[in-house]
Amino acid sequence: MKKMIANLASREKRIAVLEDGVLSKLVITPDHQRSTVGNVYLGKVTKVLPGMDAVFIDYGAEKNGFLHRDELPSYQLTKNSDGKAAIGQFVRQGEKLLVQVSRDEAGTKGAKLTGLIEFSTETLVYIHGMDYVGVSKKFKNEHKQKRWREMALQNKNRDEGLIVRTSMENESEAVFLERLSSLREQYKGLERKAATLKAPALLLAKDTFLMMVMNEMSQTAGGQLVIDDFDACRDLKKWAQENHKEWEISHAPGPQNVFSEMDIEAQVEKMNKKIVWLDNGGYLIFEETEAFTVIDVNSGKFTGKVAKEATLFAVNQAAAKEVARQLRLRNISGIILIDFINMAQSRHEQEIKDIVKKETAKDEKRVQVIGFTDLGILQVTRKRTSPSLSELMTVPCPVCSGSGKIESPETVAFRLERELLEHRKTDDEAVWVEASKAVADALLGEKESYRQTLEELIGKRLFLSFIPGSMNAYSIKRFGSIQEISGAFK
Repeated sequence: MKKMIANLASREKRIAVLEDGVLSKLVITPDHQRSTVGNVYLGKVTKVLPGMDAVFIDYGAEKNGFLHRDELPSYQLTKNSDGKAAIGQFVRQGEKLLVQVSRDEAGTKGAKLTGLIEFSTETLVYIHGMDYVGVSKKFKNEHKQKRWREMALQNKNRDEGLIVRTSMENESEAVFLERLSSLREQYKGLERKAATLKAPALLLAKDTFLMMVMNEMSQTAGGQLVIDDFDACRDLKKWAQENHKEWEISHAPGPQNVFSEMDIEAQVEKMNKKIVWLDNGGYLIFEETEAFTVIDVNSGKFTGKVAKEATLFAVNQAAAKEVARQLRLRNISGIILIDFINMAQSRHEQEIKDIVKKETAKDEKRVQVIGFTDLGILQVTRKRTSPSLSELMTVPCPVCSGSGKIESPETVAFRLERELLEHRKTDDEAVWVEASKAVADALLGEKESYRQTLEELIGKRLFLSFIPGSMNAYSIKRFGSIQEISGAFK
């Protein structure tokens, strides 16, 4: 059974999704990092990139957004578009466009935008700027599926795309026309608003968090939802009733944190740990970079009671299931390389690949399992629409700049020595250096045995004070006479 815990009481909004009692998805939205996916803006084309068939759009964010030619209504509605037409035929620099965010900013990359503005309901998706009709493949009745396709084709305009969802199957024609009219009016309202504003401007901000809750509830007929915001609880109960959802929705009044009350908080704290232990004693190591994510599988404490190949295969089986869960849980996207333990039998590789495919099929984001490389690394891609939990919850370390390593005391000490040697021919009698204790020890040697030699090499008296903390660093404060430096040093 599906269960959701929604923590909306503070500025940071959080949703935990549990399936059969196991945490399968965690959404965290800090107040300053709210997703803009679905927001509609009046943007301005700042640069046309013919070589990439794309444009940069100033839509009011810190970084300009990226919009590909295929996402332009002017391209989509050109009947003879063959994929070779230059982008300059469809858009020009300085032009104003209605754009919608389809993927948030991530790292150094700006948001991905589309000019095909989309609005959706439980039964119908409306896309302005393209000539398209789609009907859900999950219809149980093939005749009804054909009927709704004809209905959509008859009632849409040439510049409209319609997708008929599964929940429309047993609805009436009147409901379809009412929803279509409402969605059309939403788009026309945006056009009217855009006509009164200067670019860049926000036209529509979606409450993506409540939409996420509703989307999760829509995926199953029923379940349990515990939420700590009374107004949101009331709105969701109304929505569930209107959409015939058999969800048990309850309000958690507090004052205790609802995540702590439901034993979720401890699991959240584990999300940024690099190591994830498997039930059988094996473990995974996660290394996220801007370019890709590497997951290393290790046997750990698991030794097994059978042959080596069967033992390694058992670890890899458990790892394959946990990797799929962790990708969704941590919202890891882009290129993912999984270094499973090497197995001698090729059929075992195929079985591991099949497990990953089966488990990632539960993910709402598109996951492609490409296959094993010659080195035995499984290649996977997962569609990116928002930052990972690691990007949301952490910042690069100010000491190591996110590398996980810092320069050794010896490296820093020898750099200081070289800098001091550059001043050996100046007339100054002394120098005052401030350094961390570890750097000072590396510079002067055990019991300052190298001090005299260093002072002779640089031709100056060395005054040394210490920088507090564990960072290996130094600062040359000043040069001068012995009297000047000793006076300042005191």
